[in-house]
Amino acid sequence: MESIVLRRRMWPVFVGIVVPGLGIAMIAAVWNVTAVNGFRTGWQGIPVYLAGVGVIVRVACCRVELRETTLLVVNPLRTHTIPKSAIRDVSVNEGGTLGVWIDEEQEILCYAFGGSLIDHFRGTSDKAERTVERWRSSGGAASKSEATPRVSWTLCPPADVAILLCIVITVTGIIWMAIAGT
Repeated sequence: MESIVLRRRMWPVFVGIVVPGLGIAMIAAVWNVTAVNGFRTGWQGIPVYLAGVGVIVRVACCRVELRETTLLVVNPLRTHTIPKSAIRDVSVNEGGTLGVWIDEEQEILCYAFGGSLIDHFRGTSDKAERTVERWRSSGGAASKSEATPRVSWTLCPPADVAILLCIVITVTGIIWMAIAGT
């Protein structure tokens, strides 16, 4: 069985519009600030843009993945790998957020299906809940020895590269400004 990826369609569209738009705005801002105050001040918009891109892309990478015997909840910072046999319930809370219940006290919220105004009308969280419930009722559950959920840091290469470039450019710029003096 191939994995089924559940995510809101708006996130890739949002990234496709906002990231280039912010890039154009950043170039214009750096250009204008450099024209008035010199590049010594103008370059500082570049790491701000890269940090923003890192955050936006990391949020857009959120998803719920249905694999043969495990459910993957990819949130901005943490990824939860939950064996099918460990899932007790799947529900949408009053705010519209999809949650996966491991036991009566532990709920894992799915950032990809957090409540929103659009979701109130389109019902994407409810559709995702029904899809996960159908997947749960299908065969292929993991054995009891594999029934322990795992948590790991979420890796999102485009966002991580943007944040890394932000740090490198910021440190390089600070060193350059310290060496060049006032």
